[in-house]
Parts: sequence; structure tokens; C-alpha cells
Amino acid sequence: MSPAASMRAPLAGVRVLDVSRFVSGPLCTFLLASMGAEVISVESPRTSTSRRLPPFAHPDGGSTREYVDGAMSIPFLKRSRGKRSVALDITRPEGAQLVRTMAARSDVLVENSRSDAMQQFGLAYEQLAALNPQLIYCAISGFGYDAPDRPAMDNIVQAASGLMAKTGFADGPPLRAGITIADHASATNAALGVLAALRQRDASGCGQLVDVAMYDVLTASVWDEPVDYYAAIGMPPRTGNADGRGAPINTYRCADGWVSVTCTSDRQWQQLCDLMARDDVLERWPTIRERAAAASEIDAAVEAWTESRPVLEVEAAFLQIGMPAGRVRDPIDAAGDPALRARGLLTELRHPDAPADRPSGFLGPSLPIAFAGRVELPPAEMLGASTDAVLRDLAGCDDRELAKLRGEGVIA
Repeated sequence: MSPAASMRAPLAGVRVLDVSRFVSGPLCTFLLASMGAEVISVESPRTSTSRRLPPFAHPDGGSTREYVDGAMSIPFLKRSRGKRSVALDITRPEGAQLVRTMAARSDVLVENSRSDAMQQFGLAYEQLAALNPQLIYCAISGFGYDAPDRPAMDNIVQAASGLMAKTGFADGPPLRAGITIADHASATNAALGVLAALRQRDASGCGQLVDVAMYDVLTASVWDEPVDYYAAIGMPPRTGNADGRGAPINTYRCADGWVSVTCTSDRQWQQLCDLMARDDVLERWPTIRERAAAASEIDAAVEAWTESRPVLEVEAAFLQIGMPAGRVRDPIDAAGDPALRARGLLTELRHPDAPADRPSGFLGPSLPIAFAGRVELPPAEMLGASTDAVLRDLAGCDDRELAKLRGEGVIA
């Protein structure tokens, strides 16, 4: 066995208490579970909204948009693999006390609720740090842990950060991204912050607050562009699929689809003109600066060549001359890419009670990082599947206490 094959998972031995919901927090803890952390997901005993979002996977292996008994939300299944489910009501004093007890024996806590709510439950950073000074408390919020509370969803943050104003076509309205980019980027940054805090704790022995604001994350992405330069001359109009710094950089219609192209040099432009047999446009706009000023004419010339040809033929022709190009694919088509399958990114997603001999037909993404010690995650658990085991182990509850808590509706 090679040394790499025998390596432990990077986060083996790290316990993460997940009291988050919806997307950003659960996705962050999914990333940590994929690196080997033990993740304990604390959920409401009343089936959470996250578990009730369609479509659903059924225990028999099928699926539908309608909920049936025992069904599990497919988006929830994707983000909850590798986690132990504890059904516990943190809004009840007894439930919040159990979380405090578990936090005292955990390395990391991840939450994405309003800070005033966590304070009210006795689960804010300052309150838990007093019990466990080594705890790394990761708070994901819309506008910051100490910011005035304000409702925040992904599209709201896209609008507030400036991202939406930059997205879309010049003659159309601002557009949100086609995925929950604020949630996903914040989850990734939160996981990065947790890893850094764990490394720092190794040296100092102290935990800390990891404060991730979705607003900060998207604003940082927007300001990677020279936004301040535009302050004096005015923001450029939205460019759709083009890029005002050069041409041809756009998405072009083909006979049976679309292809996205980026010309990065004058040499590539010369090769493209040779391919299209358009010496006239090469002579008229030989340099990138000249092409940037005549993007609409350049785009028209390129699309006049692409629109009569099959997209696969166009893509292959561009790649043959070294031009960065890719046909526009829907996610299902993209998932069939042999190169993607070879990397093992998409794996079968299963309802925990589905028959082992029946293919689920669902795919879920794995951790998109390849390294030694990669973890194969078990399916998401049914609500409360690990409640008793975890509370016995981490909170010292016996059968009598568990029965009392269950009878009072604190756990399920």
C-alpha cells in the first residue's frame, strides 16, 4: 500500500456540531464531513423545511414532487450525507442545554441563524466559548455576526453586493445567477475559515469566532474587478456573455446549439479568421484593442460562420486551432462527460431505506477536491436516527432521561 493510500482523512477526529439549516450551513458541514469530520446535525423534531423541499426520494427508490411518508428531499439528501441526525428542539430550554453540553465536547459549531436568536437560546459565540474556550464557532449570516439583523436570502445578497447589476444583457433587467452562488461561495469560505481556525488552535490552544457574511463574500468577488476605476467614468453596461475587454469573447449560435468562445491573443484571432476564410475581418481588426471597439461586428462575423454548422463540429474546430471553446450543455449532458465521470465527482445518491439492489437514478456531488484520504460518505439519515446514541455519548443521558425528553417533545 502506498503512503498516500494509508493516510487518514484530513479531519479525522474532529467533531462538528451543525445547528444550521437550508443551504450555506449544511453545505459547509457537508464539506467538512467529506474531509473526515464527525458531523452531528441538530434538527427540529418537527420535520424541517429543508427536509420538505421537493422533489423527494422515496424509501422504495422512486421519486416524485409530492411528499409521501418516509420520503426525503433530494436537495437535503445531497447536503446531509455523512452526518448523524439528532432531532432536538433548541428553542426549548432543555434542548438548548443539551446543545451547550454537546458543544462543550465538540471542536466546531456551525450555525446560520440570526445572532439575536442564538443569544436568546444561550447558544451565541460568547456564551459557548465560556463553556469551551477551544470551540471554533462558525457563524454564517447575510451581513455579519454583529451586523443589525436583516433578512437575507441568496438573491437579496446578489442584489446588495452589486453582482446582480453586473449580470445580464445591456438591454435587459439585472439577473441573479442561475444557482445559489452566495450560499455556495459562503459555505466554501466558511469551511476554509474553519480549517484555518483549527490549524491556529493547534498552535495556540484557543478557539475563535469564524464570522462569514454572504454579503462580504460576494462583494469580494465583485471587487476583484476594477470597480473603483469605474467610479469616475461610470459603470460599464452589462455585457451578457461578452467581455468588453476583447473580442471575440461571447456565446454564439450554432445550427443545433450554442458555443462559448474566448479569443485570448492576436495569433488566435488570425487562426480563427483562417478557419472562417475571413481575411477581410482580419485586415480590418487585427489587434485586440481594435476588436474590443468593434465587438458587435466581430460577433456577427463569427456567428455567420457558426450558425450553419453543428455545435460539435464548431467546438472541435475551435479546439483544433487552440482556441478556448466549449459548447453550452445542460447539467444532465455535462454530467455524462467521461472526464468528469473519471474524476468521480458525481456519485449515486440514495435514500437510506432504499433497496440496495435498486439503482436510485440520482447523483450527488462529492467534495470537488482530490487528495489522499478522501472519504466515502454514507447516505443521509432519517430524522433523529442518531438522537439517542449521540445524547447518551455526548450529553450523558440515560434511558429515563431520554424517555422524559421525548415525552415532553424536546427530542424525537
